[in-house]
Amino acid sequence: MSGLSTAHAPALDLPARFMLLGVTIFGLLATAAAWTMPLLLTSFAAPHLLAFVHANTVGVIGALAIGASYQLTPIVTEQPLASERLGRLSFWAYLVGLLAFVTGLATEWLPVLAAGGTLLGLAFGLYIGVIAVTLYQAPRRDVVTWHIAVALVNLSAAVGLGVALACNKAFGFLGDQTLALLATHATLMLGGWVLVLISGVAYRLVGMFTLAEDILWRPAAWAGLALTATGPWLLGARWLLFHNRWWGVAGALALSGGSLLLVAQLVHLYRRRRRRGFDIHIPFALSAASLAASSALLLLLGQLLDAPLGSALWIAAGWLAIAGMAETAIQGFFYKIATFLVWLQRYAPLAGRERVPRLEELYSPRLALAGWGWWLLGLLGATAAIAAHSVLLARVAGAAQTIGLACFLWNVLLIGGHWRARTIPPRPAALRVNRERSPR
Repeated sequence: MSGLSTAHAPALDLPARFMLLGVTIFGLLATAAAWTMPLLLTSFAAPHLLAFVHANTVGVIGALAIGASYQLTPIVTEQPLASERLGRLSFWAYLVGLLAFVTGLATEWLPVLAAGGTLLGLAFGLYIGVIAVTLYQAPRRDVVTWHIAVALVNLSAAVGLGVALACNKAFGFLGDQTLALLATHATLMLGGWVLVLISGVAYRLVGMFTLAEDILWRPAAWAGLALTATGPWLLGARWLLFHNRWWGVAGALALSGGSLLLVAQLVHLYRRRRRRGFDIHIPFALSAASLAASSALLLLLGQLLDAPLGSALWIAAGWLAIAGMAETAIQGFFYKIATFLVWLQRYAPLAGRERVPRLEELYSPRLALAGWGWWLLGLLGATAAIAAHSVLLARVAGAAQTIGLACFLWNVLLIGGHWRARTIPPRPAALRVNRERSPR
């Protein structure tokens, strides 16, 4: 686990502020899940549904993905971030832009929407620039590094389409292409950025967690990258350029294949892991990869049926990608990343001087497992509610997700309670012994 923090890693406040923002918004969404879940039954482009979706994608997924990228990219590349100062600046632009953008979407208040979109564009631009320069300066590049690079390219395209959609709110220049551009934007953001980034992060983190980095199927990892990088662009070509469903079928097949390779890779790593025993991130990671594959298969079904863009089938596929793939993976990896960063801040100076807790002792594993069960139940219920167009079922699913998130957030509070470090005097050199106890 020491691989999560090296001499190349940034100061902890940089990733922590993005993670705190994402978890805070996650908590706010949890309290309202029973009331917001019926929004999934409304129109694909309804203002309140767009606001709810962006609160999840930009507010939770985007914030936590950026925070994790700032922490992990220097470690993967063995190269310090190009500029921590610009990273901190990106946070403030992101925070203000997010609040304004979601408010503008929900109220259709165009000046606020435009201001929020501009600040978010600036924040994403700073993030992309910092990570891109870091990757360029890196002394080594492996399959994980290329996942990050490809994710940045897809994010850049998705942000550009998002700006065009925001401008369209004011000027309406897209006409009947609005839904097609919105679908392409969502596919590039979720499939091209989030899925590719999560896959790369999973290969590195799961290998570290299980002591199985050396048995990663690298040809399968490269093949998965090629498929998940190509799929969103083929789907975009189908919606925007060629209007031929077979382009969409090819794109959905590529995303399905990439997702299934991720599932197979995780199963391989967990079966061959050298660190035995139950680890709470395992059910979350396997569920996230499986739900990503389910979302891609729904995309494939929609392409084969040539379903119209306003179909509930697309909303179900999108929700499985947002909450099923991304937010499930976030919870599982948060238990590992956040606990290690807190352990490093709070207990690393005490290691060897007194007993320090293991990582899993910073939270309740039983509560985490219960949270996973309720969260998964809510996800499946929400998907069924979309299929049945049932408001009652949507509210019940929302309540289940609230319980699952409450378990997660309670554990977040337990982990956060360990953050504050205690100052202790240094031990005399003659008395030092090499008895540091590493976290597990």
